[in-house]
Formats: sequence, structure tokens, C-alpha cells
Amino acid sequence: MSHTDPRDFDTGLAPGDLDPARPRPLETPWGAFALFVVGERVLCVQSFCPHLGGPLFQGTVFGASVTCPWHEWIFSLETGTRLDLLGRILGGAKLIRCEVERSARGTIVLRAPDRRPVV
Repeated sequence: MSHTDPRDFDTGLAPGDLDPARPRPLETPWGAFALFVVGERVLCVQSFCPHLGGPLFQGTVFGASVTCPWHEWIFSLETGTRLDLLGRILGGAKLIRCEVERSARGTIVLRAPDRRPVV
């Protein structure tokens, strides 16, 4: 990151602190979000499903998607878009995402989302 925006949130975590097999939930100034390791990337989406609040950080991760453990809604971790068949037909719910950057000291920094999660 070349500059520090006061709206950014430094998690204090380095990418090596994350377990690729287990998403990391965390509280941010904007609410509950979770960090997911996808290949060499760290992606950040809201922690709870917009449907009925299922814990996405406990969901099944496959590639760059997560399946909610409560009702099996599937979301893209890259775009937040709902990917399951009914979601593709009806559209609707989309996850709130934070862009992820690295600080000069190598920690994970989240950019403020456009809106806060509502669950």
C-alpha cells in the first residue's frame, strides 16, 4: 500500500497467520467479516449469510466460492455474487466484500466496503 487511508483497517495479521483450510472471522469497524485464503490470495467477505445469518466462515469453501452451512446458498468470494442455480435465476443477495491490501510491514489491510453487512 502506498498510502494510509483513515477508512482502512489494519488487521495486524500477516497472510502466513491464516490457515487456508479455515476462514478467519474478525470484527472490523464495519461489522463482522471473514478472511479466506484462495490460492495465493486473501479475500474478505461478510461473515454471515445475508439470507438468514448463517456463519459463512463455517461454510464449505471450494475454489473461490463458499457455501452457507445453513441453507446451501453459494457465493463467489471474488465478487460476492450468489452462484447457486436459484440465485442465478432470481438474483438478489450479494455478499459485501472488502478489498484486501498489504501494509508496508506486510500485514493484511482491509479497505472500507461501500456498505455495512445487514443480517
